[in-house]
Amino acid sequence: MANRVLIVGAGLTGATLANLLAENGHQVLVIDKRSHLAGNCYDQIREEILVSRYGAHLFHTNNKKVWQYLQQFSDWRPYEHQVLTKINDQTITLPVNINTINQLFGLKLKTAKEMRHFLSKQAIQLDKVESLADYLLTNVGQVIYQKIFYGYSRKQWGIDPGCLDTSLSSRLPIRYNFDNRYFTDQYQALPVGGYSALVKKMLEHKNIEVKLKTDYFKLSKSKLKSFDQIIYTGPIDQYFAYQFGRLEYRSLKFEFSKIEREYYQNNSVINFPDLTVPYTRIIEFKYFDPTSAKETKHTIIAREYPKSQGEPYYPVPRARNGQMLAKYLAEARELEKTGVYFAGRLGTYRYLNMDQAIADAIRLAERIG
Repeated sequence: MANRVLIVGAGLTGATLANLLAENGHQVLVIDKRSHLAGNCYDQIREEILVSRYGAHLFHTNNKKVWQYLQQFSDWRPYEHQVLTKINDQTITLPVNINTINQLFGLKLKTAKEMRHFLSKQAIQLDKVESLADYLLTNVGQVIYQKIFYGYSRKQWGIDPGCLDTSLSSRLPIRYNFDNRYFTDQYQALPVGGYSALVKKMLEHKNIEVKLKTDYFKLSKSKLKSFDQIIYTGPIDQYFAYQFGRLEYRSLKFEFSKIEREYYQNNSVINFPDLTVPYTRIIEFKYFDPTSAKETKHTIIAREYPKSQGEPYYPVPRARNGQMLAKYLAEARELEKTGVYFAGRLGTYRYLNMDQAIADAIRLAERIG
Protein backbone atom coordinates (compact mmCIF):
# COMPACT_ATOMS: atom_id res chain seq x y z
CA MET A 1 0.00 0.00 0.00
CA ALA A 2 1.33 3.43 -0.94
CA ASN A 3 1.98 5.67 2.06
CA ARG A 4 2.71 9.34 2.46
CA VAL A 5 6.23 9.67 3.87
CA LEU A 6 7.94 12.78 5.23
CA ILE A 7 11.74 12.72 5.17
CA VAL A 8 13.49 15.38 7.21
CA GLY A 9 16.88 16.12 5.66
CA ALA A 10 18.06 16.09 2.04
CA GLY A 11 21.52 14.65 2.63
CA LEU A 12 22.71 11.24 1.45
CA THR A 13 20.62 9.38 4.04
CA GLY A 14 17.41 11.25 3.21
CA ALA A 15 18.01 11.06 -0.54
CA THR A 16 18.62 7.31 -0.45
CA LEU A 17 15.48 6.68 1.59
CA ALA A 18 13.41 8.98 -0.62
CA ASN A 19 14.60 7.30 -3.80
CA LEU A 20 13.99 3.75 -2.60
CA LEU A 21 10.61 4.46 -1.03
CA ALA A 22 9.48 6.36 -4.13
CA GLU A 23 10.55 3.37 -6.24
CA ASN A 24 8.32 1.25 -4.00
CA GLY A 25 5.36 3.48 -4.84
CA HIS A 26 5.22 5.69 -1.75
CA GLN A 27 4.56 9.43 -2.04
CA VAL A 28 7.55 11.17 -0.48
CA LEU A 29 8.07 14.74 0.67
CA VAL A 30 11.69 15.66 1.46
CA ILE A 31 12.27 18.82 3.46
CA ASP A 32 15.49 20.54 4.51
CA LYS A 33 16.03 23.71 6.52
CA ARG A 34 18.97 24.66 4.31
CA SER A 35 18.63 26.30 0.91
CA HIS A 36 20.40 23.45 -0.91
CA LEU A 37 20.40 19.68 -1.36
CA ALA A 38 23.09 17.16 -0.32
CA GLY A 39 23.53 18.20 3.32
CA ASN A 40 27.18 18.44 4.34
CA CYS A 41 28.19 16.86 1.00
CA TYR A 42 27.00 19.98 -0.83
CA ASP A 43 29.42 21.24 -3.46
CA GLN A 44 29.34 23.92 -6.14
CA ILE A 45 31.53 25.48 -8.82
CA ARG A 46 33.41 28.49 -7.42
CA GLU A 47 35.89 30.33 -9.61
CA GLU A 48 35.78 27.41 -12.08
CA ILE A 49 36.68 24.85 -9.39
CA LEU A 50 34.31 22.33 -7.76
CA VAL A 51 34.40 23.26 -4.07
CA SER A 52 32.79 21.45 -1.12
CA ARG A 53 31.25 23.98 1.23
CA TYR A 54 31.56 21.72 4.27
CA GLY A 55 34.96 20.07 3.81
CA ALA A 56 36.35 17.14 1.86
CA HIS A 57 34.06 14.15 1.18
CA LEU A 58 35.87 11.08 -0.09
CA PHE A 59 33.80 8.08 -1.01
CA HIS A 60 35.20 4.66 -0.17
CA THR A 61 33.49 1.34 0.55
CA ASN A 62 33.80 -2.41 0.56
CA ASN A 63 30.02 -2.71 0.35
CA LYS A 64 29.27 -3.91 -3.18
CA LYS A 65 25.52 -3.36 -2.74
CA VAL A 66 26.05 0.32 -1.87
CA TRP A 67 28.54 0.77 -4.69
CA GLN A 68 26.22 -0.78 -7.28
CA TYR A 69 23.26 1.24 -6.02
CA LEU A 70 25.11 4.52 -6.51
CA GLN A 71 26.19 3.74 -10.07
CA GLN A 72 22.76 4.63 -11.45
CA PHE A 73 23.01 8.27 -10.31
CA SER A 74 26.47 9.33 -11.46
CA ASP A 75 29.61 8.38 -13.30
CA TRP A 76 32.46 7.82 -10.86
CA ARG A 77 36.12 8.68 -11.19
CA PRO A 78 38.69 6.57 -9.32
CA TYR A 79 40.38 8.54 -6.55
CA GLU A 80 42.62 7.13 -3.81
CA HIS A 81 43.06 9.62 -0.99
CA GLN A 82 46.36 10.39 0.68
CA VAL A 83 47.01 12.65 3.66
CA LEU A 84 50.14 14.48 4.77
CA THR A 85 50.79 15.99 8.19
CA LYS A 86 53.06 18.94 8.88
CA ILE A 87 55.44 18.51 11.81
CA ASN A 88 57.69 21.54 12.22
CA ASP A 89 59.24 21.93 8.76
CA GLN A 90 58.75 18.29 7.82
CA THR A 91 55.83 16.77 5.91
CA ILE A 92 55.02 13.21 7.00
CA THR A 93 52.73 10.65 5.35
CA LEU A 94 49.59 9.36 7.07
CA PRO A 95 48.31 6.90 8.10
CA VAL A 96 51.26 5.70 10.16
CA ASN A 97 53.19 3.17 8.07
CA ILE A 98 56.82 2.26 7.39
CA ASN A 99 57.29 5.48 5.40
CA THR A 100 56.01 7.53 8.34
CA ILE A 101 58.44 5.92 10.78
CA ASN A 102 61.38 6.34 8.41
CA GLN A 103 60.55 10.00 7.77
CA LEU A 104 59.98 10.85 11.43
CA PHE A 105 62.96 9.05 12.90
CA GLY A 106 65.42 9.10 9.98
CA LEU A 107 65.39 5.30 9.73
CA LYS A 108 65.49 2.83 6.84
CA LEU A 109 63.04 0.17 7.97
CA LYS A 110 62.04 -2.19 5.16
CA THR A 111 59.73 -4.83 6.58
CA ALA A 112 56.65 -5.21 8.76
CA LYS A 113 58.78 -7.17 11.24
CA GLU A 114 61.21 -4.27 11.59
CA MET A 115 58.38 -1.78 12.07
CA ARG A 116 56.69 -3.96 14.70
CA HIS A 117 59.99 -4.32 16.55
CA PHE A 118 60.60 -0.57 16.47
CA LEU A 119 57.08 0.26 17.70
CA SER A 120 57.33 -2.36 20.45
CA LYS A 121 60.23 -0.34 21.87
CA GLN A 122 58.17 2.88 21.63
CA ALA A 123 54.89 1.50 22.97
CA ILE A 124 53.76 2.09 26.54
CA GLN A 125 52.29 -0.92 28.33
CA LEU A 126 48.95 -0.23 30.01
CA ASP A 127 46.76 -2.62 32.00
CA LYS A 128 43.59 -1.26 30.39
CA VAL A 129 42.95 0.48 27.07
CA GLU A 130 40.00 2.72 27.85
CA SER A 131 40.47 5.76 25.60
CA LEU A 132 41.80 6.91 22.25
CA ALA A 133 44.96 8.10 24.01
CA ASP A 134 45.46 4.67 25.58
CA TYR A 135 45.05 2.97 22.20
CA LEU A 136 47.63 5.21 20.55
CA LEU A 137 50.15 5.07 23.39
CA THR A 138 50.03 1.26 23.49
CA ASN A 139 50.39 1.00 19.72
CA VAL A 140 52.80 3.77 18.67
CA GLY A 141 54.20 5.24 21.90
CA GLN A 142 54.59 8.72 23.36
CA VAL A 143 56.72 10.36 20.65
CA ILE A 144 54.44 9.56 17.70
CA TYR A 145 51.36 10.23 19.83
CA GLN A 146 52.56 13.71 20.73
CA LYS A 147 53.90 14.66 17.31
CA ILE A 148 51.07 13.34 15.09
CA PHE A 149 47.93 12.66 17.11
CA TYR A 150 47.66 14.61 20.36
CA GLY A 151 47.39 18.17 19.02
CA TYR A 152 45.18 17.27 16.07
CA SER A 153 42.74 15.28 18.24
CA ARG A 154 42.74 17.98 20.92
CA LYS A 155 41.79 20.63 18.36
CA GLN A 156 39.35 18.40 16.46
CA TRP A 157 37.35 17.28 19.50
CA GLY A 158 37.93 20.11 21.96
CA ILE A 159 38.85 17.68 24.76
CA ASP A 160 41.86 15.62 25.75
CA PRO A 161 42.18 12.34 23.77
CA GLY A 162 42.23 10.59 27.14
CA CYS A 163 38.50 11.40 27.37
CA LEU A 164 37.64 10.09 23.90
CA ASP A 165 36.27 6.64 23.17
CA THR A 166 38.45 3.93 21.61
CA SER A 167 35.93 3.71 18.73
CA LEU A 168 37.85 6.54 17.05
CA SER A 169 40.84 4.23 16.64
CA SER A 170 39.24 2.78 13.50
CA ARG A 171 39.80 6.20 11.87
CA LEU A 172 43.50 6.17 12.70
CA PRO A 173 44.84 3.04 11.02
CA ILE A 174 48.38 1.77 11.58
CA ARG A 175 49.92 -0.08 8.63
CA TYR A 176 52.95 -2.34 8.65
CA ASN A 177 53.76 -1.73 5.00
CA PHE A 178 54.49 1.16 2.61
CA ASP A 179 50.84 1.86 1.65
CA ASN A 180 50.28 5.64 1.85
CA ARG A 181 46.60 5.47 0.89
CA TYR A 182 44.33 6.66 3.69
CA PHE A 183 41.70 4.06 2.79
CA THR A 184 42.17 0.51 1.53
CA ASP A 185 38.56 -0.17 0.49
CA GLN A 186 37.87 -1.99 -2.77
CA TYR A 187 35.86 0.91 -4.18
CA GLN A 188 37.34 4.41 -3.92
CA ALA A 189 35.98 7.12 -6.20
CA LEU A 190 34.40 10.56 -6.51
CA PRO A 191 31.15 11.29 -8.36
CA VAL A 192 31.81 13.11 -11.63
CA GLY A 193 30.13 16.51 -11.31
CA GLY A 194 30.03 16.34 -7.52
CA TYR A 195 27.74 15.21 -4.73
CA SER A 196 25.10 17.90 -5.25
CA ALA A 197 24.48 16.58 -8.76
CA LEU A 198 24.39 13.02 -7.41
CA VAL A 199 21.75 13.83 -4.79
CA LYS A 200 19.71 15.88 -7.27
CA LYS A 201 19.57 12.85 -9.54
CA MET A 202 18.53 10.59 -6.64
CA LEU A 203 15.60 12.87 -5.91
CA GLU A 204 14.37 13.16 -9.50
CA HIS A 205 11.33 10.90 -9.27
CA LYS A 206 7.64 11.45 -9.94
CA ASN A 207 6.80 10.31 -6.40
CA ILE A 208 9.22 12.73 -4.71
CA GLU A 209 8.58 16.36 -3.82
CA VAL A 210 11.37 18.50 -2.32
CA LYS A 211 10.93 21.63 -0.20
CA LEU A 212 14.05 23.50 0.88
CA LYS A 213 14.27 26.25 3.53
CA THR A 214 11.63 24.31 5.46
CA ASP A 215 12.12 23.73 9.19
CA TYR A 216 10.58 20.52 10.50
CA PHE A 217 9.99 22.10 13.92
CA LYS A 218 7.85 24.82 12.38
CA LEU A 219 5.44 22.43 10.66
CA SER A 220 1.94 22.33 12.10
CA LYS A 221 0.63 19.27 13.94
CA SER A 222 -2.09 18.84 11.33
CA LYS A 223 0.55 18.82 8.58
CA LEU A 224 2.59 16.17 10.40
CA LYS A 225 -0.50 14.02 10.96
CA SER A 226 -1.07 13.87 7.22
CA PHE A 227 1.94 11.53 6.85
CA ASP A 228 1.88 7.81 7.48
CA GLN A 229 5.59 7.72 8.25
CA ILE A 230 8.19 10.30 9.25
CA ILE A 231 11.93 9.72 8.87
CA TYR A 232 14.01 12.22 10.81
CA THR A 233 17.74 12.70 10.06
CA GLY A 234 18.39 15.76 12.24
CA PRO A 235 19.94 15.78 15.73
CA ILE A 236 18.13 13.20 17.85
CA ASP A 237 18.34 15.27 21.05
CA GLN A 238 16.72 18.25 19.33
CA TYR A 239 13.78 16.08 18.25
CA PHE A 240 13.10 15.21 21.89
CA ALA A 241 13.53 18.84 23.00
CA TYR A 242 16.73 17.92 24.88
CA GLN A 243 14.72 16.20 27.60
CA PHE A 244 17.71 14.11 28.71
CA GLY A 245 20.24 16.88 28.09
CA ARG A 246 22.21 18.11 25.09
CA LEU A 247 24.46 15.71 23.24
CA GLU A 248 27.83 17.16 22.27
CA TYR A 249 28.62 17.82 18.61
CA ARG A 250 31.70 19.31 17.01
CA SER A 251 31.20 21.89 14.31
CA LEU A 252 33.57 23.42 11.78
CA LYS A 253 34.34 26.85 10.38
CA PHE A 254 35.86 27.02 6.90
CA GLU A 255 38.03 29.86 5.74
CA PHE A 256 38.11 29.81 1.93
CA SER A 257 40.86 31.53 -0.05
CA LYS A 258 41.51 31.94 -3.75
CA ILE A 259 45.24 31.72 -4.43
CA GLU A 260 46.65 33.15 -7.65
CA ARG A 261 48.94 30.29 -8.45
CA GLU A 262 48.44 26.85 -9.94
CA TYR A 263 48.75 24.95 -6.65
CA TYR A 264 49.08 26.07 -3.04
CA GLN A 265 50.35 22.83 -1.48
CA ASN A 266 51.66 19.46 -2.66
CA ASN A 267 48.65 17.39 -1.59
CA SER A 268 44.86 17.60 -1.38
CA VAL A 269 44.86 17.55 2.43
CA ILE A 270 47.61 18.52 4.85
CA ASN A 271 47.05 18.17 8.61
CA PHE A 272 48.49 20.56 11.18
CA PRO A 273 48.71 18.86 14.59
CA ASP A 274 50.65 21.73 16.21
CA LEU A 275 48.48 23.33 18.90
CA THR A 276 49.87 26.77 18.05
CA VAL A 277 48.19 26.52 14.62
CA PRO A 278 44.46 27.27 15.10
CA TYR A 279 43.21 25.13 12.19
CA THR A 280 43.45 21.35 11.86
CA ARG A 281 44.01 21.05 8.12
CA ILE A 282 44.13 22.75 4.75
CA ILE A 283 42.13 21.28 1.88
CA GLU A 284 42.98 22.12 -1.73
CA PHE A 285 40.03 21.28 -3.95
CA LYS A 286 41.77 21.13 -7.34
CA TYR A 287 43.22 17.75 -6.42
CA PHE A 288 39.70 16.28 -6.39
CA ASP A 289 38.70 17.78 -9.76
CA PRO A 290 41.16 17.06 -12.59
CA THR A 291 39.17 19.06 -15.15
CA SER A 292 39.57 22.34 -13.29
CA ALA A 293 43.17 21.44 -12.43
CA LYS A 294 44.01 21.45 -16.14
CA GLU A 295 42.06 24.59 -17.00
CA THR A 296 42.78 27.05 -14.17
CA LYS A 297 45.91 28.93 -13.17
CA HIS A 298 44.51 29.70 -9.71
CA THR A 299 43.47 27.44 -6.86
CA ILE A 300 41.05 27.43 -3.91
CA ILE A 301 41.89 26.23 -0.42
CA ALA A 302 39.94 25.94 2.82
CA ARG A 303 41.40 26.13 6.30
CA GLU A 304 39.32 24.04 8.70
CA TYR A 305 38.72 25.29 12.25
CA PRO A 306 36.87 22.96 14.65
CA LYS A 307 34.49 24.59 17.14
CA SER A 308 31.86 23.61 19.67
CA GLN A 309 29.01 25.82 18.41
CA GLY A 310 27.38 25.86 14.97
CA GLU A 311 26.01 23.29 12.54
CA PRO A 312 26.50 19.82 14.07
CA TYR A 313 29.05 17.74 12.14
CA TYR A 314 30.54 15.11 14.42
CA PRO A 315 29.05 13.30 17.42
CA VAL A 316 31.61 13.42 20.25
CA PRO A 317 32.36 9.80 21.24
CA ARG A 318 32.75 9.81 25.01
CA ALA A 319 31.02 8.25 28.00
CA ARG A 320 28.64 11.07 29.00
CA ASN A 321 27.19 11.17 25.48
CA GLY A 322 26.85 7.40 25.29
CA GLN A 323 24.81 7.33 28.49
CA MET A 324 22.55 10.14 27.31
CA LEU A 325 22.17 8.61 23.85
CA ALA A 326 20.91 5.31 25.32
CA LYS A 327 17.92 7.19 26.77
CA TYR A 328 17.16 8.93 23.47
CA LEU A 329 17.43 5.68 21.52
CA ALA A 330 14.98 3.99 23.90
CA GLU A 331 12.48 6.78 23.15
CA ALA A 332 13.19 6.45 19.43
CA ARG A 333 12.44 2.71 19.49
CA GLU A 334 9.06 3.42 21.08
CA LEU A 335 8.26 5.99 18.40
CA GLU A 336 8.95 3.47 15.63
CA LYS A 337 5.68 1.80 16.65
CA THR A 338 3.92 5.00 15.54
CA GLY A 339 5.80 5.23 12.21
CA VAL A 340 8.56 7.67 13.23
CA TYR A 341 12.10 6.58 12.37
CA PHE A 342 15.53 8.06 13.07
CA ALA A 343 18.36 7.78 10.57
CA GLY A 344 21.72 9.19 9.57
CA ARG A 345 24.74 10.49 11.46
CA LEU A 346 22.74 13.01 13.51
CA GLY A 347 19.55 10.99 13.85
CA THR A 348 21.41 8.03 15.37
CA TYR A 349 24.34 10.02 16.83
CA ARG A 350 26.98 7.85 15.15
CA TYR A 351 30.12 8.92 13.30
CA LEU A 352 29.04 7.29 10.03
CA ASN A 353 30.97 7.29 6.77
CA MET A 354 28.96 8.02 3.63
CA ASP A 355 28.75 4.37 2.61
CA GLN A 356 27.60 3.36 6.11
CA ALA A 357 24.88 6.02 6.04
CA ILE A 358 23.67 4.77 2.65
CA ALA A 359 23.78 1.11 3.77
CA ASP A 360 21.73 1.97 6.86
CA ALA A 361 19.24 3.88 4.69
CA ILE A 362 18.88 0.91 2.33
CA ARG A 363 18.16 -1.38 5.28
CA LEU A 364 15.59 1.03 6.73
CA ALA A 365 13.84 1.37 3.36
CA GLU A 366 13.64 -2.43 3.17
CA ARG A 367 12.10 -2.55 6.65
CA ILE A 368 9.49 0.08 5.77
CA GLY A 369 8.75 -1.71 2.49
